[in-house]
Amino acid sequence: MPLSLHQDPSCALRRARTAFAAFGAAACLSAGVAHAAHPLLTEDTGTQGKGNAQLELTYDGFRDRLAGVKLRGAQSAALLSYGIADPADLQVGLPYLRLDEDEPGDRRTLTRGINDASIDLKWRFLERGAFSMGLKPGITLPTGDADKFLGAGRVTWGALLIGSYEPGVLAFHSHVGYRNFRNTIGAKTSLWHASVAATWQVVAPLKLVMDLSRDSNPVPGYSTPLDYVIVGAIWTPMKNLDLDIGYRYGASSPALDAGLLAGVTLRW
Repeated sequence: MPLSLHQDPSCALRRARTAFAAFGAAACLSAGVAHAAHPLLTEDTGTQGKGNAQLELTYDGFRDRLAGVKLRGAQSAALLSYGIADPADLQVGLPYLRLDEDEPGDRRTLTRGINDASIDLKWRFLERGAFSMGLKPGITLPTGDADKFLGAGRVTWGALLIGSYEPGVLAFHSHVGYRNFRNTIGAKTSLWHASVAATWQVVAPLKLVMDLSRDSNPVPGYSTPLDYVIVGAIWTPMKNLDLDIGYRYGASSPALDAGLLAGVTLRW
């Protein structure tokens, strides 16, 4: 159900607040739940290798203030990647979102439930020494309840063009992407994303990361983009296990104010 002003004013305000926050969360957190090594948003060209698999379990908590009301939320997600060839992975992801309104003395849930599932194919098509490029087309399926702003209500499609340069302990990644966000919830249908990231392998088990990203604003009538800065760390206590933590800062006015990120990655 798209936004409507022909309803009780308090309900309309709460619905609008839910929509704005959910749109922002969708652009920040699930613009393709399949992303690079968490807590980064920027994708890299790395793949699992034929017959190998990886499972990422992530938590992205966030807070924001909209129209003087404090909002808190969290998106947890599971992403399974399987190597169908050495340079190509099939990825399937499913996120879950909860969004609460935290007014003084009154905390209530605005929306919660599973979001739209994602299916992506990541293909590394070029390797030249330390430089590589990849392409990742994908779709989302309308598994989330659009009436609760948990999904688009329709199948959407998009793609990322990825570049990675990994000469040694320092590595750099970037991607640009487009999503045709066909939807029934009143959001814009053409969304763009660009981001860059740097990683530093401080010692064998510890990597520090930083990410800068920009998303087009999904709310109709608003053109200011959503800009984010992420800093974090990835710890690899054993070969097939990663633990990560990060902090996300909203660097533009419509972006979610701040977020705490954490994740576990298993490989086999």
